[in-house]
Amino acid sequence: MTESRAVGRPISFVAALALALLALPGLGAARGETSRGGGQVDPGLSVASSSAQRVIVQATAGTVEGVRAAVARLGGTVEKDLPLIDGLAASVPGSRLHQLSLVAGVRAVTANREGQLTGSGWDPGAVASAFVKSTGAAAAWRSGVTGKGVGIAVVDTGVSDMRDFNGRLVHGPDLSGEGTVVDSFGHGTVMASLAAGDGADSGGRNGGYVGMAPDATVVAVKVAGRNGAADVSTMLQALGWVSAYKDQFNIRVLSLSWGVASTQDPGVDPIDYAVERLWRQGIVMVVAAGNSGPAAGTILKPGDDPTVITVGAFDDNGTNDNTDDSIPSWTSRGPTAQGVSKPDVVAPGRLLIAQRSYGSQIEQDNSQALFAPSYIRGSGSSHATAVTAGGVALLLAAHPTWTPDQVKRVLMATAKTIRSADAAAQGSGRINLAQATTSDPGPATWQSPSSSGLGSIEASRGSAHVQTSCGGTQTVIQGEMDVRCEAWNGSQWTGSQWTGSQWTGSQWTGSQWTGGTWTGASWQGSAWTGSQWTGSQWTGSQWTGSQWTGSQWTGSQWTGSQWTGAKWDAPRDASLLSSMWGVAFFGDQPPYYQAVAGEISAAAPPTPQNIQ
Repeated sequence: MTESRAVGRPISFVAALALALLALPGLGAARGETSRGGGQVDPGLSVASSSAQRVIVQATAGTVEGVRAAVARLGGTVEKDLPLIDGLAASVPGSRLHQLSLVAGVRAVTANREGQLTGSGWDPGAVASAFVKSTGAAAAWRSGVTGKGVGIAVVDTGVSDMRDFNGRLVHGPDLSGEGTVVDSFGHGTVMASLAAGDGADSGGRNGGYVGMAPDATVVAVKVAGRNGAADVSTMLQALGWVSAYKDQFNIRVLSLSWGVASTQDPGVDPIDYAVERLWRQGIVMVVAAGNSGPAAGTILKPGDDPTVITVGAFDDNGTNDNTDDSIPSWTSRGPTAQGVSKPDVVAPGRLLIAQRSYGSQIEQDNSQALFAPSYIRGSGSSHATAVTAGGVALLLAAHPTWTPDQVKRVLMATAKTIRSADAAAQGSGRINLAQATTSDPGPATWQSPSSSGLGSIEASRGSAHVQTSCGGTQTVIQGEMDVRCEAWNGSQWTGSQWTGSQWTGSQWTGSQWTGGTWTGASWQGSAWTGSQWTGSQWTGSQWTGSQWTGSQWTGSQWTGSQWTGAKWDAPRDASLLSSMWGVAFFGDQPPYYQAVAGEISAAAPPTPQNIQ
C-alpha cells in the first residue's frame, strides 16, 4: 500500500542548513571575518549544561578539519558534514560550547532546531468534484481527515484497477463467476471512485476529480458480471464474506447500491437480516433508496430496513450554494411498505464525474455519458450512496470509536433541509459533514435491529430473477432456492455464527487472489473443503441444505459456464437495471474525449471496433 501525504498537517524535519543560515545576520567575507576564533553562540543554547546540545558549527573556508578535531577534543560528536556553509552538524556538551566558539575558524555555533514544512498536501477548494465541497468533505480534509485506515466495502460489479485507486484497492472474491476482478459491467468502479478515488488520473488532488475519502481502502466484492445479474442469494454470500473479513481490512463502511422491488416485511426478510447483522457487528451499512420515483412508497429493499442509512439523491447544481438544491424526480420516495420514513438523508447524485472501467457494458450502452478517456458522468441514488459511504469513512477516521448508530444519528441530526422538497423525498435533508464531524454522537446504541431472516427468499427478490443453468438446463432461479440451484433453508442460514477472521483458514491476500489462487493454495483446496466456513460452522452443518465444499461451490457448478452464463430472466432494460443498481447514466456538455489534466490514458472515442 502506498504511503500518502499528510493533509493540512506540517511535516517535521531537521532544518539544519536553513535555520543555521537564518540565525546569522550575514555570511562570508562581507562581514570582515577572519580565521581567528570568537564566533557567535546561539543564545538559545544551554551553555551551562553538561548535557549534549545538537548544534550547527559554521567555519571559514579551509578550517573545517581543524574545527572537526576541536569538536572531538571537547567531547562532542560530528553527525554530518555541511559543505555548502563550510560547516558541520554536531552534538557537543553545553558547557563546552563557549570553548568551541573560540576555536580558530569558527564563525558561529547555532542550535540545530526542528523546523516544519508548511503548505504540504492539497487545496480542497481546488478539486473539480463539486460534491466534495457541497457535502462538507473539504472541511474534514483541512483538518487532516481523509479516510486513511478505514476500509470501505463496495459490494457491486467489481472495481477495476484504475489509477485513482493505486495502492488502496483490495480485491475480494469474484462471486459473479466471471473469473476476473475486472468490472465488466462498469458500475462498481464508478461507486468506488466517488467514495474513495484520489483523482490521480485527472490532475490529482489539486484540480482533479476526487472522491470523498481519497485515502480510504477500497475492498471490492464482485457479485455481478457484464450482464449485471445478481440474485439475492449471491448478495447474501457477499455480505457473509464482508462479515468474515471486516477485521482484516478494518471494514467500517459498506456501500450497497443495489436493491430489489420487494415489499416483504424487513422483520423476516433474509437480506434485511443480513444488513442488520453487519450493522450489529460495527459496519455502517449505506444503502441506495432506488431510482423509482417520483411516486411515494418506491424505496427498494434493503433500503427499507429501519436500521441502515438509506440514501436518496439530490442535485447540488454543481455548487456549494444550498439555495439552488433540488430533488430529482427519479430518486425513490418513502414511506416503505411498512410505513417507515425513508430515505434517511440525501446526498449529491446528479451529473457526478468518476473514474470508469474501460470497455464496460455501461459505457457501451451509454456512450453519451463518457466524459474523458478515464472518466464517465452519471446520476442516480447509487452515486449518492457512494458519496455518503465516503463521507461516513471520513467521520470514522476522525472518530474511530463511533458506532453505526452514532454515525446515523449525527448524519440525520446535522442534515440541512432542502426547502423545495418534502420529507418523503429527502428524509432529514442533505448531508452536512462539516457539522457532523464536530457533533455529539449521542448514545452508542439507540436502535434495535430485530429481523429474523426467516422469511421467503423468493419474496425477497421482488420481480427480479436470474436465469442460469441447473444441471445443464436453463433455469429461472425462483422459489425457495439459491443460485446454486439448491433448496434455501432460512433457519439454517440465520442460525449460523458468521464469525471468524478467516474464510479459508488463512488470511485473505488481495494481491495474490486475482485468479485461481487464495494465498498460494487453491480456492477449492483442503482449507475450505470441510464442513466449516470460518473456523466454525456458518450454517450449523450446512448453508442451504448442502455444504459449501469442493465442486459444490468452487467447481463448474458455481464458477464455470453454468453460472457465468447467467442472465436476467426479464429483458435487460434500463428500468430493471435502474432499480437493481440505482444508476441512470447520462451526460451532456462537455463532450467526450476532452482529456483532463493528469490523464495518461489515451483511449480512443468509443466505437464498435475499439470497445471490447
